[in-house]
Amino acid sequence: MESVAYSGKGRRALNPAHKRRVAIITALIYAAIIAACFLIARWVIGGLGERAVALVHDGDGAVHELPLDEDAELRVETSLGVNVIVVEDCAVRMAEADCPHGDCLRQHAISQPGEQIICLPHELWIEIAGDDADAGEMDTDAVVYDDDVDTVAR
Repeated sequence: MESVAYSGKGRRALNPAHKRRVAIITALIYAAIIAACFLIARWVIGGLGERAVALVHDGDGAVHELPLDEDAELRVETSLGVNVIVVEDCAVRMAEADCPHGDCLRQHAISQPGEQIICLPHELWIEIAGDDADAGEMDTDAVVYDDDVDTVAR
């Protein structure tokens, strides 16, 4: 009869083959957990397979596309004024604008799908879009009053 060694806590010791199987299963479980964490992090940060771009809609109706993974500068001159948009470090921001109050210059850099920067006097807005079908469309409600003043609410 084969002798089996016991540990001091009343448990039977595992044979080497069983220990090896347990170690392999444990390693596979840890690898699956780590892979799931990476996938969830990618999904939260920006989506799987999406290439985020900044869509710049100007007051004359043109749409300019700037990939966020390439540093760039875009100067937009329209009949309403001049804006300079800068892409750096995978984010886009308004660098210059000749609008009266400069509110668009005080908005933080954006990098996540759905975020926007808006320059009302120049009728220019920037949005971050991925590969989804809604890119280029603002999800807003507009109310028109009798005095032709539009109020936009999100």
